[in-house]
Amino acid sequence: MKKWITFSAFALIFPVLAYSDTVSGISLQSSLAADNCHAVNHRKSTYCCEDFRHGPTGPTGPTGPTGPTGARGKRGCPGPTGPTGPTGPTGPTGPTGHQGCTGATGATGPTGLTGVTGATGATGATGATGATGATGATGFGPTGPTGPTGPTGFTGPTGPTGPTGPTGPTGPTGPTGIAAIAEFYTITSAGTETSVTAGSPFVFNNDGATFGGLITPLSTTTFNLAVPGIYQVYYQAVLNINNGTNGNPSYQNFTVGEMAIAVNEGLGFFTLQYTVVGGIQNQSVTMAQDISGTAFVTTTVPNTQLQIVNPMTAITDVLNDASTTPGLPNGAAVLQFSSHLIITCLSTS
Repeated sequence: MKKWITFSAFALIFPVLAYSDTVSGISLQSSLAADNCHAVNHRKSTYCCEDFRHGPTGPTGPTGPTGPTGARGKRGCPGPTGPTGPTGPTGPTGPTGHQGCTGATGATGPTGLTGVTGATGATGATGATGATGATGATGFGPTGPTGPTGPTGFTGPTGPTGPTGPTGPTGPTGPTGIAAIAEFYTITSAGTETSVTAGSPFVFNNDGATFGGLITPLSTTTFNLAVPGIYQVYYQAVLNINNGTNGNPSYQNFTVGEMAIAVNEGLGFFTLQYTVVGGIQNQSVTMAQDISGTAFVTTTVPNTQLQIVNPMTAITDVLNDASTTPGLPNGAAVLQFSSHLIITCLSTS
């Protein structure tokens, strides 16, 4: 059977329910209850907790009022650190502090190993040519041998045309060109042989091309050279050189044909020996020869006169007419020969 035991004022603070058990005797609920049981011997009657029987549990009584807060106990040992909470938002950046003093330079570390050479990159575009630096001072010592010539590089693009440079000094005067020229000619008459007796001039009765105005005809045989100078004279004719006597019976075994230049500077015509040209024939048949010559004549006075003459003294020159050539087929069309005189003034004095 379960009984309630009322204790002293001490027991009111720590009420304990005690009960007895028929088998095991008295059983205390806790060491504290046992202490309380032995502590009730003072002041009032003391009840022993023995021989009480354990009856059925009664209904739970009402909750008593909350007792006063007990005195603060001793601080317990720190518990284990709890898990780190989530990181809070970043606070605003504080003001920049004053720059500290520069620290001492650290010792140079050891040189690292040379890395593997990388692949050669593509050649970049050629940069603009920099300005030419100042020429350095000349060094001493002998000049070393010339190195081998390197390969020729590619031709670069043509640069823009530079500005025109200043005009150079005038060069020396070149030789004077042709001052004047004139051509004169004659065409033999068909069926008629034209004779030029010894000492007589040849006839050039037609005017050809001319310019300069310094060479003009005075007649069909005489031509005027207006100014002193150097003249080139070309003369030509086709002459019959036959087996006849040419007017002199002593010339039975040969014949000759000649032409030459004669000039008159105011004292009469005289033949220039160095201009004589011609041909000779010793056969018994008539032969036609093209006789020509070219010579330079220097005049010293204005209006010098010039002729082409037969310089021989006893032989007549005969101009050949091709249409009368013996042995031609009947009906053969043969044009007459022509004779020419071309005078060129190369320079004037």
